[in-house]
Amino acid sequence: MSMKRLRLAALCAMALIAVVWAAYLVRASVYNPDKTTDNTAQGNVHHSSKAITGNASPDFGILANATVSFGSWMTTPALDRFPNVSPRTANHHELIPQLALIKAGRTVNFIIAGFHHVLVYDDGTKPDEINTGITVAPTNQPTPLLIADSNRRIYRGLDPSTQPQDRVEVVQFANPGTYLVICGVLPHFQEGMYGFVKVIR
Repeated sequence: MSMKRLRLAALCAMALIAVVWAAYLVRASVYNPDKTTDNTAQGNVHHSSKAITGNASPDFGILANATVSFGSWMTTPALDRFPNVSPRTANHHELIPQLALIKAGRTVNFIIAGFHHVLVYDDGTKPDEINTGITVAPTNQPTPLLIADSNRRIYRGLDPSTQPQDRVEVVQFANPGTYLVICGVLPHFQEGMYGFVKVIR
């Protein structure tokens, strides 16, 4: 019995070494900035990280990008949006996740579902610091009003009255910090539709 365990342990150790060695070789071939080969005759093209990103190594990490659902369509009761129906009462006003985490210089995909307006405020801004008395009407309809407080605002998204109900806005965050992201549609923000993006080095 102990001999079987010893053989199994040895096999596991060898398999682990093989996996680590293979990962090292793959990483070395992808990230070696001095190794640039072009074998187009054989159909194989390898570029250095400099060729891909201009001196910066490619970033395949999970913190390179985050996705935030900016509103969502309900399924209880059943919802039929065909061919192009977007009932506002069937939309859930929430950011999911409420806290997104990325590295500095990377991006967040805000997947917008419904009549929503992406506003981003600078590091350290709190929800109760937003002046909801400063508003503007949407371009193509009188209501609901949109928050227009520009104090410490670093990004204001597209006017939702001029856009499809479902769209994506991709926002880059250059510097570390904790950024407040709100829905600029006044009643949605008042319902608590906001979240944060935490940016680390």
